[in-house]
Amino acid sequence: MIFSVHQPHYLPYAGYLAKVAFSDVFVFLEGVQFVRREWQNRNRVKGPDGAVWLTVPVSGEYGAAIREIRISRDETWKRKHRETLRRFYSRAEHADEVEKFIELLDRPRESLADLTIATTSFFLDRFTPATRRQTMRDLEPLPEEANERIIAIGRQLCAEVYLAGSSGREYMDLARFEEAGIEVRFMDMPEIRYPQLYGEFIPNLGAIDLLANCGPEGFDRYVRPRIEPASGT
Repeated sequence: MIFSVHQPHYLPYAGYLAKVAFSDVFVFLEGVQFVRREWQNRNRVKGPDGAVWLTVPVSGEYGAAIREIRISRDETWKRKHRETLRRFYSRAEHADEVEKFIELLDRPRESLADLTIATTSFFLDRFTPATRRQTMRDLEPLPEEANERIIAIGRQLCAEVYLAGSSGREYMDLARFEEAGIEVRFMDMPEIRYPQLYGEFIPNLGAIDLLANCGPEGFDRYVRPRIEPASGT
């Protein structure tokens, strides 16, 4: 069994979804520290003038876990996101998929974890429904140290292989995984290209861009064929 883990994202990009698609089980790490100005509460979409950030405003103490971060009660951001998505993708072939996302977005939620697990799950349901998903909370208590936490998750899942992103080569203690009997494979992500509106292709946008332009079948048509089997080195 192959497993992977990642923090839930508001608008995950195609590479995130690819790692999930090549796993048998995926675990949301909603209990790890929230990192500001990264990808957990924001990503980009594409309009006539290029890429634009969509950010969910949040509040919480420094060092707080994602599940402890609260969404702003001022819902002006929701209106901005709705209007931006409709304006940018009204001419997209699968604009109806954008409306489905907006319907999900409009539901009341207070915590960033609730929102990001819901929105990440939306894209996984549209693109990679076969992978079983769990949350970190399902498996707690877990060690605080990152390597030991992943090993503990793998043991609870009775998994033999951990699928990591290519950056894991820089910080993972592979000897500890070997001692635990868990093989580590790294997934290197090429640039994934697909038909987009508005001229020159922009890579690594939020997956709403892929969904609006190519529909649910866009993942199997444009993403999956570009991914090489994960390597062990």
